Amino acid sequence: MKVTRRLMGCGAALVVVFGLLAPAQAEGEVRFRKIVVDRTFRSEGAAVGDINHDGKTDIFAGDVWYEAPAWKMHEIRKVGSYKAAGGYSNCFANFSQDVNGDGWIDSIVVGFPGKECFWYENPKNAKGHWKRRTVTHSACNETPIFVDLLGDGKRKLIFGTDGKITWYNVPKDLEGLWDAHPISGPKAPGTQRFSHGLGMGDVNGDGRNDVIVTQGWWEAPIDRTAGPWKFHKVKLGPKCADMYAYDVDGDGDNDVISTSAHKYGMWWFERTPAGFKQHEFFKGFSQTHAVHLVDINGDGLKDLVTGKRYYAHSGRDPGGKDPAMLYWFELRRPGKGKVQYVPHKIDDDSGVGTQFEVTDFNGDGRPDVVTSNKKGVRVFLQESGAARAGRAVRLFDGKTFAGWEGNLKSFRIEDGAIVGGTLKNRIPRNEFLCAKKEYANFELRMKVKLANGRGNAGIQIRSRRIPNHHEMIGYQADVGKNWWGCLYDESRRRKVLARPDAKQLAKVLRPAGWNQYVMRCEGKRIRLRINGYQTIDYTEPDAKIPQTGLIGLQIHGGGPSEVWYKDIEIVELPGS
Repeated sequence: MKVTRRLMGCGAALVVVFGLLAPAQAEGEVRFRKIVVDRTFRSEGAAVGDINHDGKTDIFAGDVWYEAPAWKMHEIRKVGSYKAAGGYSNCFANFSQDVNGDGWIDSIVVGFPGKECFWYENPKNAKGHWKRRTVTHSACNETPIFVDLLGDGKRKLIFGTDGKITWYNVPKDLEGLWDAHPISGPKAPGTQRFSHGLGMGDVNGDGRNDVIVTQGWWEAPIDRTAGPWKFHKVKLGPKCADMYAYDVDGDGDNDVISTSAHKYGMWWFERTPAGFKQHEFFKGFSQTHAVHLVDINGDGLKDLVTGKRYYAHSGRDPGGKDPAMLYWFELRRPGKGKVQYVPHKIDDDSGVGTQFEVTDFNGDGRPDVVTSNKKGVRVFLQESGAARAGRAVRLFDGKTFAGWEGNLKSFRIEDGAIVGGTLKNRIPRNEFLCAKKEYANFELRMKVKLANGRGNAGIQIRSRRIPNHHEMIGYQADVGKNWWGCLYDESRRRKVLARPDAKQLAKVLRPAGWNQYVMRCEGKRIRLRINGYQTIDYTEPDAKIPQTGLIGLQIHGGGPSEVWYKDIEIVELPGS
């Protein structure tokens, strides 16, 4: 197909707009591998999580869930038969959350705009349909969102109910409706059954997440339960899907991003002293009915992922019968005040539904894409070079053990962290949760805390599993009273190789709180830092000691204790 290109003058900003197809990708560019899970129309929303506790990431799609890696389908409720032409599914949006706190991922489903929102309790591998409970009697707006509204790492549902934009919290009584917290007053914009456009972000830069619709935004108060919030009326474009507040042009204040739900157009609204100035940057395909803001290529700038909602209204929309495209749009800033969104095609036979997921599906640290719509259910795994030099890659997705292996009886996931051990019983022996990939030269970063400041743990680097044994052998960045910041040689020389200055470390260490731990390995040199303080600088004198290996998270045998690990990321260094 022919590629069309045009330049638009946008004040201080330069926006490049491409036609339907993106330029050819060079070697080393971001690429995706498509996995067709199911070609049947199941839903227009999808969610992910380790549903059956086998350490693999599975997929929710409305009535059913798919078990990785063979994608065996399991019923959650009675399975409907939905027609792509002239019909809709009973799932406009699907979200995953451990609602009842039992450690198993449950499913939240918004069936159809204006109707009930339900949650389905995970039966913990028991057979039969899942128990259904009601979140609320009515969920309005075609873009219900599930976001970290309070900034505490816990996502909240937001949509319209009874004419008010409302956010919801899990109630103490799980049998009852969820706790509703109105954001707006009655008859608010964005609250009708088929309203288009809803989002969240810190519009005014006060550190609190606001709620956005096309007619303006609600300013978050200090107490988010105190409503109604103050509404700022402003025109933020035509009917759209997800909306985001983000500093697109890098000038220090947040702009707003939106995309057309049923027509053509993708826009960013530049915040200026006079208000918001609209810039269109793409109209190569229509019906971008769901969009994610995420850093796809690891360059520190947040990109966009979206596509065509295939046959949204049975092909009656503008461009409704065109190919079902799926793209990511790379944000570039070629100069001060200048902006480029460069489109990159992911696929031309899938598109998106009314909601989809962008997440690290396979635990390799790169964002992947999961869609469910009238084309079926698909996964797109990013296949660019793992942990490209100089770019941080997440090793833990905060939800599943994808990319890790070990004794899962000793480790669990809680509040976005890997937790080893327990405060209820003694720890019978050392246990290690191990990343599956080997590394040579790298900087490994994570946050670590010991519950109540008690116990012992550590992070294995350049290590190996001992065959047919629970132990690992190799360097360990130690954790624990009188051990923090030490470099220990686990199961090999069995001694401390380097130790920090205890008085200096005490000035920065939080014994029972979160500590930023950084391990940098280059050649034979290993350096450790805790909360910015370099604890050791060690050079290995023994040429026979391997300088490559695995990464492992330890809980040490002994009395009751818990170690928490989160925000785990790695940057591979030259020579890897």
